[in-house]
Parts: sequence; C-alpha cells; structure tokens
Amino acid sequence: MILSAPAALACPICGQPLDPAIARLNQALDPRTVRMLKTLHPGWTPEAGICPDCVQRAVAALRERRADASLHAGLDVSYPIYAADEADLLPTPVRLHANPDFAGRGVTIAFLDSGFYPHADLTTPRDRIRAYVDATANEPVARAHFRRAESNSWHGLMTSGVAAGNGARSDGRYPGLASEAELVLVKTGNRRTHRIPDRDILRALQWVLEHRAEFDIRVVNISLAGDLASTGEATPLDILVEEAVAEGLVVVAAAGNGGHNLIIPPASAHSAITVGGLDDQNSLDPRFHRMWRSSFGHGVGGVAKPDVIAPAIWVAAPILPHTWVHNEAMFLSRLLELPDRELARFLTTALAEARFKKDTLRRPLHEVRGVIRRRIVERKYLGPHYQHVDGTSMAAPIVTSLVAQMVEANPRLTPAAIKDIITTTAAPLSYVPRAEQGHGVVNAARAVAAALRAVGGPLRGLPVSPHISPAAASFITVAPGARSVALVADFNAWQPGAGQMAEVRPGVWQISVAVPSAGEHTYKFLMDGERWRHDVENPARIEDGCGGYYSRLAAA
Repeated sequence: MILSAPAALACPICGQPLDPAIARLNQALDPRTVRMLKTLHPGWTPEAGICPDCVQRAVAALRERRADASLHAGLDVSYPIYAADEADLLPTPVRLHANPDFAGRGVTIAFLDSGFYPHADLTTPRDRIRAYVDATANEPVARAHFRRAESNSWHGLMTSGVAAGNGARSDGRYPGLASEAELVLVKTGNRRTHRIPDRDILRALQWVLEHRAEFDIRVVNISLAGDLASTGEATPLDILVEEAVAEGLVVVAAAGNGGHNLIIPPASAHSAITVGGLDDQNSLDPRFHRMWRSSFGHGVGGVAKPDVIAPAIWVAAPILPHTWVHNEAMFLSRLLELPDRELARFLTTALAEARFKKDTLRRPLHEVRGVIRRRIVERKYLGPHYQHVDGTSMAAPIVTSLVAQMVEANPRLTPAAIKDIITTTAAPLSYVPRAEQGHGVVNAARAVAAALRAVGGPLRGLPVSPHISPAAASFITVAPGARSVALVADFNAWQPGAGQMAEVRPGVWQISVAVPSAGEHTYKFLMDGERWRHDVENPARIEDGCGGYYSRLAAA
C-alpha cells in the first residue's frame, strides 16, 4: 500500500529537500531495500520518506554484498545467483534491457519448427495464433486444431514461447519481447525420420513465402539446421532465404550448438540474421558475460557467421502441457508450498509411497523438502509451468522478438535496414574473437531507439536519449497522453520543477540542460506527478529499490 506523503518535505536521513511526488513513489520500496535502509539508519521507517540518493546508497550496499561467483550450488537453485535473497531467474526482457513500450503489436512472425502447441501464453487472453500449418507432407496443409501434445511439440513450443509468449501461466513473470505479436506456426520435417533435412525446411519456407501477404508475415524464425555444413556455395535453401528477404521477410536463424567451426544452412545464407549464443550467467553485470558454446564459421561466399549473439542459456520457456514433465513440475511445486502438517499427512498416503523411496519417507520434513528441491533443480523447473532451457535455438527467437519490436516501432524498415541496425548497435565482448561472436551481444534498447529514428520512424531527426554535446545534455522520452513530464535527477536535486520537459511532437517529450559535472549521475522521468520510469533508450541503469531502475549518465 502506498502511504501518504510525509509532512516534512525533507529527507529524514540526509536533509535534502524532498518533493511530495518523489516521496510517495519511494514508499513502494521492496523488502530487501527497506531492511538495508533500517540497517544503515536505525530508527528510519518507510513512512518517514526518503530521497532517491539515500535509496541508491542502500542499493549500492546491497550490490556490494553480492558474491563474485554464483551461490546456486549451495542454495538448491539450478541457475546462477549472487545473493541468497536474489534467487530469481532474470526474465528475457530484463536481461536484454528491452523497451517496454513495444511488444510486436500488429506484427506477424512465422516459426518453422518440428511441432507446436497452443499454450496459454500464446492464446490467452486472446488467441494470437493466426494459422497452424503441417508442412511435413509434400503438400503443406493448414489445420484448425492441434491440441495434442506430442514429443515433437516441445521445441516449437519453446521457440514460439520464448519469442512471443506473454507469461500468462507465470502471472506475467516470463514474457517474450514480442508478447503481443501474431503467429503463424509451420510444422517442419517429415513423417519418416526425426531428422529435418534441407528439403523439409525448404518446403516450409516456400509455404511462408507464398502466404506472406495473406498473413502479413514480416519475420521468420528458423531454429533448425539442415543437412551439411556450408562450403561457401549457395544451396537451394540459401537461395530461398535470399528470395524471402528480397520479398520483405526478415529471416532469423540459429547458428547451432557445440562450438564447432561450421555453419549449416539456413544459417549460412548471407542475408539471414544468424544468431550465436551468449551466457550472461543470469546477471546484468557484463563482468560475468561470456560465450555460449555456439557454432561459427563462414557461409555463402565466405560471409562470417554468426552476425550477433543473444542469451542462449538460463532462458525461461513454457513446459509442454499434458506431459509427465508438466505433471511432475506441478506436483513438486504444490508439495513445496504445503505447510509442514499437510506435508507430513501427505507422506503417509499411497501416492507418496508410489512417488518417493521408503528411505525418503522416513526422513525429517526438512530433509524431504530438500529431496523435492533437488529434483526441481535437476529438472530446471521454474515453478509449475516453466523451466529454463538452453541452445541457440532459444537465442534466435530472442532476436526474432526484437525484430518484431523494431517493426512495430517503424513498419517501414526493410530487412536490410533491420539487420544493419541490429549489427551496428550490438555490443562486442572485448575478450571474445570476432569470428565467434560476430558484431557482439544484441542491444535491444539501442536497436529499437535506432528503428524509431530510421526513415519513416516517429523520432527521426531526434537524438537518442541521453545525448551529450559540448553545449548541453538532451533527454527524450515517449509518454502518450501525459499532461506533464519532468526530468528528475541527482543533478537537479530530484525536483520536478527544475526539469519540466516540452512536448516537441505528439507524445514525445524533450529537455536540454547544462552538462552535469563530471562523474556518474542517475535520473528518471516523472509523468503527471504520479508515476515515473527509467530512460528506456538507455541500457545503463541500476536498481531503484522499487522493482524498477534509475538510468545512469556518465559525464566527462
């Protein structure tokens, strides 16, 4: 509950003047930050209010307590964590610093994969699956129903869910970047073998090309590899990818796993956006980032691949419903939530005897809970409906979802312009050879910002925020419907009156101020005196103690 603003308009810790709106917003501090503030300042209470500078000092103290290596092995967690009270897996939009204003609205993505499932993340509250096509026979067939969960449904469910799921079964915790995009799902392969050769991918992609106008398909995700490594000569599949791109489709392909020096079609096509893998170790701190074991090499005409890398491990994806895996995840999650008395009662039932060893049932309750947690860790479960997955098959749909955001931001973008923006805004890992990472880690915030400023974009001619010149520092934010927007920052004492912004275009607000003194600064935008947000175009940010971020500005 948000309490009323304190009567004294000054921070009780440092004495800095405290604007009432900022005081109200800072009363939504999370429990960890509140505990740290009480440790640093005995006697302080959230009701007393606090300024952003004092919040940041508490956040910095929390960051200093984070370990330099993951603690997950000793805490029964299946992914890296760096503090015992920070045990969450990062959602994909968070780890990519994605712009929350865009979610692929009005954009249709085609997925070529071994099978699919109409998961709730894709169908609620609105069914976004526009077509399901079985292309495993010589003549692809559109089918109205495909609700049967089959073994070959796993991979396509994960790729489509990673890109375009809305996190419905996680209460919105694990959405993709394109959580409002439309989908065309093309089952790819054949009925004779589990392997998916070039000709099967060719047939599925040909169907997409022939029906792109019918469904207004703009992006194609291919997390599949065909027959043989590229020799540099164009195969029929490479040629069809080039034709698709020439017709206006952005084709995103997985580079492959294993770390081998080889690239297999369609990832070898010159115009495809080929995606390798990043291991960010479940951290926003670039010190922990390293390469995932993805393949690399040369494609058609000797073009270097991959083009970029994206997270390929610790990626949240939906579990296929109506499978033993899903049943087990739900069962174990429910058991962990039971109070001790109910858990003890359950352990005496026939079902418990069927699911656990007799030795386990005789153990103390805390040890039984340990057995349950270890099984959850072993299976990589993230609660009852999700697990974390890995591979460039997951990195590719992350880039696909970014492309959908860019197309929503600027529908006039061509495939060539999109690829150019994604590669030129990527951030290379300084210690990784260019041959393995291409142009580097995709930068979602900067890619969408560039899309907005490309030809036909609503922000064309405006600088990317923040922009520092010798004369001034310029800040821009998009806030449609806002009556007022203010820049609040440490360099204006967090006073909205000192940072009132002008609406330079409908819904676009801008301000230029004197360049702040040398050093690191933090800031936010305050809308209508009621809500605030970080600068979505600026990937440099730190936690704000309220579940959001302060944006960071480095002044020389």
